[in-house]
Amino acid sequence: MRFSLLALTSLLAACTFSLTLPLPDQTLNVPAVMDTQGHVLYPKDPLAFPPPGEVVKAVRVEGTLEASEPLTLTLELYARLKDPADDPSCLALSDFTTTYAYACSIGPDDAKVGEARFTLSQSAPLQLSGTKLTQGVQQGKFWLGALGQGLPAGGLTLTFKNLKATLTVGP
Repeated sequence: MRFSLLALTSLLAACTFSLTLPLPDQTLNVPAVMDTQGHVLYPKDPLAFPPPGEVVKAVRVEGTLEASEPLTLTLELYARLKDPADDPSCLALSDFTTTYAYACSIGPDDAKVGEARFTLSQSAPLQLSGTKLTQGVQQGKFWLGALGQGLPAGGLTLTFKNLKATLTVGP
């Protein structure tokens, strides 16, 4: 049986495949509060990287969330595409001169993408997925934020590290 070049090209074009894209680390400075009071805390700047250039069908992001001190709690993790600075439902968190994060009410721009469970540790493994995450990877920019209770009263630094997105791409 012979395949024509056109038939083979059409068959290959209809295939989906996976590829891995490293994502930059991202730091979130959480103010001195006991919890996020029902708001998602997002860093001032987005996670930004060159977009993959393919049609992204789905994304799974794996990595680690590191805390500046040991924690025993679960953080809900959210992704958003809209800049919190342009969202009236978001409050800028700043010292006297610099905005370092935003506290946003959960709305249609925010989507839960996973959780980070800390058990008296400074790091938690991450497995994130969802539509906003897929759209963010497709465009090369999104904000990754956290919501939680029982945070240390003196403030906290969270760092999303060693993030790798496994993309399902295709037509």
